Amino acid sequence: MRRLMPLVLVAVLAACAGHGVRPQAGVESDVRTSRDLSDIAPVLAENGRRRTLLVLDIDDTLLTSTRFFGSDAWYDWQDKGLAKDDPAKLPCLFDIISLNYETGSQRPTQPDGPALVNALQGDRMLLTSRNPLSRGGTLRTLDDAGYALPPALPNAANGISWDFRKADGARMSRVVYDQGLFMTTGQDKGLVLLDLLRRLGLRYDRVVLVDDGRKNIDNMQAALRDAGIDYVGLHYLRVDKTVDEADAKAGWQAWRQLLATTYPQRLEAFDNKKCAY
Repeated sequence: MRRLMPLVLVAVLAACAGHGVRPQAGVESDVRTSRDLSDIAPVLAENGRRRTLLVLDIDDTLLTSTRFFGSDAWYDWQDKGLAKDDPAKLPCLFDIISLNYETGSQRPTQPDGPALVNALQGDRMLLTSRNPLSRGGTLRTLDDAGYALPPALPNAANGISWDFRKADGARMSRVVYDQGLFMTTGQDKGLVLLDLLRRLGLRYDRVVLVDDGRKNIDNMQAALRDAGIDYVGLHYLRVDKTVDEADAKAGWQAWRQLLATTYPQRLEAFDNKKCAY
């Protein structure tokens, strides 16, 4: 029996190598700051022979709002910057930001952004924390800005959707990947990406994420390190995150006036914290 043990060990190690399993110590993991989307191409040029997936955030990475109210910075301020009893904190935050996605306008974070991103080659996707119910407005603003949707990943020509939770007892939400756009409803971007790749039967040697959110950068790094996948996170810092409370107040008052005269039942639902999203 002891004579067989070395042979068994060799067989197990060979099987692991055939399935792309690598020890965590061998994983390359790096976070860099960026203020220009032109930084992406040089990072991709470092791939060598590694099969690489480029992942691009949308809000304040590819697109940014034309005003503070309804912007990514406004959402962060509402979600994390205000106490629960602060008068400036709005009810039904996800409903309100969805109204802004559907009706508002956005512009590229930099004038040459669409040209730079559209020229990139290889497997890539857009990964956003937006709710899939905001898909229509998201596609419209991307198209208006000149961004082309990435080709579908292998095995995903017809799209895929499922209910995801990062752990037992955690919040469950619907996530949808279709036409190169992955909408994840605020879930952990690293864990939900790995779940998508598992469902599609895909394995990458390296992932490059471009995102303005440091939490997203760090979550992706942790998930990929545990999975044995090389990683570069480009923390995109071009967009000003200054809080404009006067604009936030004016924007919400304008919405209230419109809803009061046109859709009073929706405004009543907001005031009673009966949220649809």
